Amino acid sequence: MPDKQPLTTTWTQAEAKDDVLSGHMQSDIVRMMLRQFDVYIEANKHQLARTAGLSLNEYKALEFVLELKPLSPGKLAQLLNLSPSGTHALITRLESAGYLLRKPHPRDGRMTSLYPNHERCKRLIASMDEPAHYIIDATAHYNASQLSALYDFLLKSLGHLREDALHRLKRKPT
Repeated sequence: MPDKQPLTTTWTQAEAKDDVLSGHMQSDIVRMMLRQFDVYIEANKHQLARTAGLSLNEYKALEFVLELKPLSPGKLAQLLNLSPSGTHALITRLESAGYLLRKPHPRDGRMTSLYPNHERCKRLIASMDEPAHYIIDATAHYNASQLSALYDFLLKSLGHLREDALHRLKRKPT
């Protein structure tokens, strides 16, 4: 793409919404949020899992349980694309290591739900948050109204992504 414009590095206040989210900038935002962030976060997960003495699937399982609690073993299997026996073994390892708790589901006591053991997960959560200082440093250059707009944008974007993910979990895997 010879006419591709470089990513902008400064905040611009455009007259109209179309000017801010036009063409290349909108494509860059989408690419950054849906591909680039994912690639770099995934690379960091490998290191964080290794540091915690966990396999990548164990680490991802804990991330899912921390974010989507309560989470059923079946939904965890669906998210990790594991067989029921593989998921059972993974849950048993995490439970034995003290990271997970199995409890009755809050609305249907016949079902089992997975919860994080927050005391055991404290160090892991702290390591997950280590890259946060880069984001904090990056936001220091913006004023309150710019940060408010960014917050609103991210909140809405993540809301849609979360809604889509939860909708997909409701469907049975093929």
